[in-house]
Amino acid sequence: MPMQTEILVRPLTSFLGAEIAGVDVSRTLSTNTLKNLNDALIKHQLLVLRNQTLTVEQQIAFSANFGQLEQFNPHPNYQQYPEIFPVSNRKEDGYLNVGHYWHHDGSFLETPTYLSLFYFLKAPQKGGDFLFTNMYIAYETLPEKLKQQVESLKTIHRNQVVHSLVRSHPITGRKALYINMGLTVGIVGFSHEESVWLIRDLNRHLNRPEFVYRHKLQVGDLIICDNTSVAHFATYADPQYPQLQRRTSICGTVQF
Repeated sequence: MPMQTEILVRPLTSFLGAEIAGVDVSRTLSTNTLKNLNDALIKHQLLVLRNQTLTVEQQIAFSANFGQLEQFNPHPNYQQYPEIFPVSNRKEDGYLNVGHYWHHDGSFLETPTYLSLFYFLKAPQKGGDFLFTNMYIAYETLPEKLKQQVESLKTIHRNQVVHSLVRSHPITGRKALYINMGLTVGIVGFSHEESVWLIRDLNRHLNRPEFVYRHKLQVGDLIICDNTSVAHFATYADPQYPQLQRRTSICGTVQF
């Protein structure tokens, strides 16, 4: 029988994120509980659920509540589970050197990823923090001249996929910056030098502390990220301090 529970929502900052208590996502959740989680996600853009214990099957089942799961080329450790994208600082555990720059997951897709869910099985004692930045506020706080400039611009990815630099959220309608610092190779209509200068300025802007939340990892953390309005950055963790996350991703439904 689905578990009906009253979720407790505690904002992590005044501008981004909330910690959710009272929910064990390894169990089947009621429609009302899932609605409350969705409402909290839309409001806070980033949810942190601590002390979760999830099998691969349970993680996939919970993630599927939010939409269709993306499929990846299976990692050798997860041959039966193309829904799982493992990331680690040790080669034997998962993919290495992923996301050490501001980015949105799946930005190289024609229809970009909607949600990213990160479940941590190993958390380093030192380093490896995850940074999240509120792309609504990042857009809204741009200098007015720069805001007008980026409004109609489009970025070019390494695989030649083109996206608007400013997108409207498919649910809230609120405008947000949208850029992948590691995969963007240019801006439509700009020279290489002009593109480099603008991307550098935006990267500097995204690092402003007034809209960046730094998350110190713990084993059992499950983070649900609105990939549309939040960019993230995985800081480096020395392999002597193991880190391992299983990521699931929810397909987007809107091209932009």
